[in-house]
Amino acid sequence: MSQKYGKKVREKMVAEMKDILSGSEGFVLSSVENMKASDMDVLRKTIRKSGSRYLVLKNRLAKVALKESGMEGFEDLVGEKKILGIGVIKDDPVKVAKILKEFAKQNKGFNISRGYIGGSMVTAERVNDLADLPGREQLLAMVLSTVNAPVTGFVNVLSGVMRGLLYAINAVKEKKGSE
Repeated sequence: MSQKYGKKVREKMVAEMKDILSGSEGFVLSSVENMKASDMDVLRKTIRKSGSRYLVLKNRLAKVALKESGMEGFEDLVGEKKILGIGVIKDDPVKVAKILKEFAKQNKGFNISRGYIGGSMVTAERVNDLADLPGREQLLAMVLSTVNAPVTGFVNVLSGVMRGLLYAINAVKEKKGSE
């Protein structure tokens, strides 16, 4: 009649991971090998500031959670590593990809494996390409500058016409003043 305590804990962890993965914009899987806990805490805090989360999970639990979430293509990856890191994306996938890529450059035991963004699986190369894109704020600034460009050009043309008219009036004034 009594169940083992560990089984209940695992079931609860899988259910929580399933909810987290299903309710997110996507995630990035990474291998975590020979990493210090202090380094992982720095990564977690950095990602938390961006509005997302970073979790470390045993591969068996990750495999079950991914399978129950209906996400395909991760079975072989989950079997390779003993411990997986999962960067859960809440708002901006570019920001999370940038943080993870920078962390991978600084730490040898950390590698980006794959991602799940926009409803499809992406390779590590695609995640790195995503990290090279400009961030959301930078893209918004680019769009706003593009929208403002015609208005700015129109104002410059009008001010040029006014300037030309003033130069002409000033030249006529000087000519009449010298006569």
